[in-house]
Amino acid sequence: IMVLGVDFGRKKTGTAFMDMDIKIPFPYRLIEESNARKVKRALMDIIEEKNIDTVVFGLPLSDEGKESEWCSEIKRFSEFLLKSVKVNIVFVDEYGTSKEADFILRGRKKNVKKKANDLIAAALILENYLNVLNKK
Repeated sequence: IMVLGVDFGRKKTGTAFMDMDIKIPFPYRLIEESNARKVKRALMDIIEEKNIDTVVFGLPLSDEGKESEWCSEIKRFSEFLLKSVKVNIVFVDEYGTSKEADFILRGRKKNVKKKANDLIAAALILENYLNVLNKK
């Protein structure tokens, strides 16, 4: 079973994939696009290319675990994606993944950080997904 992690953003969307047999997330492709249709097209390509069964979207919940307005946008986008592909959609709390990605990238050049942050955040979203599965 192949899983895709998505750090959905206004200008950039980070992706990472994971084979559930191996359970190691790999940062994959940065989609530098703000147009929802183009982001959807890029995700559809990855889903086909990597034979993805499940797409895990990170939701930026607040400290109290409440959903923000951006969470609604992400959910709307996931419904838009589901109109074109047959995959399972899962949402996990992505709280702190961007900060953690910054920490991992400390000391790196700015242009490296800019590109890699969303990719690492997507991989961390998959780690959060694994943690949720392990708690069940």
